[in-house]
Amino acid sequence: MPDYKPNQFIRALAVLALVAAFIAVVAVVITSEGSSDGGDGNGARAKTERPNKRGREALDRGVWIVRSGDTLGKISEETGMDVDTLIELNPDLDPQVLLEGQRIDLR
Repeated sequence: MPDYKPNQFIRALAVLALVAAFIAVVAVVITSEGSSDGGDGNGARAKTERPNKRGREALDRGVWIVRSGDTLGKISEETGMDVDTLIELNPDLDPQVLLEGQRIDLR
């Protein structure tokens, strides 16, 4: 029976692949920590940007009229209000089910 000699190149390549995989996982975790809404647009944000034109108009009226595709995260971004505040102002609101034409109080 021939003597078994492990291939040093394959061993080194396996170690490098393991290190690369670890670095990739760490990079994904670090970059995903900045997003507290989990990617679905409904998570609360600590601080939002200034309202855009539609957001300013809604703030002046004190009410947001839901359009197709709106989420609390999107409304939060457009009005500059955080999601928690929107939920506090609208206790009967189901954040998962926004209906077109629904009114969301902003005051």
